[in-house]
Amino acid sequence: MTAAHDSEEAGPHEPPSLSDSTEDGQASPAGHQSEESGSSWGRALRDIAPYLDLGWRLAATTAGPPGLGLVVDLWLQTTPWFLLGGCVVGLTGAVLQLKRL
Repeated sequence: MTAAHDSEEAGPHEPPSLSDSTEDGQASPAGHQSEESGSSWGRALRDIAPYLDLGWRLAATTAGPPGLGLVVDLWLQTTPWFLLGGCVVGLTGAVLQLKRL
């Protein structure tokens, strides 16, 4: 087998299409769009991602333990003790999440 034949078996290697290149002729990284076709939307999402993550973490940390405490209270008929314990754990977790900033 020749070297050319081996490369054909490995799979076709197509050059990047014209839509994948930038104005100066350089190929843009895979998965990135040009400026005109929505990269501002992607940039905006990347900019707000840490804040969205913080919001979900705070919501889950604050609401999760009291919800679990309520379920345990209803199951064991010990209302409101596990709910109150869950509130303490949830608020402590929220403070620790904010402290990590």
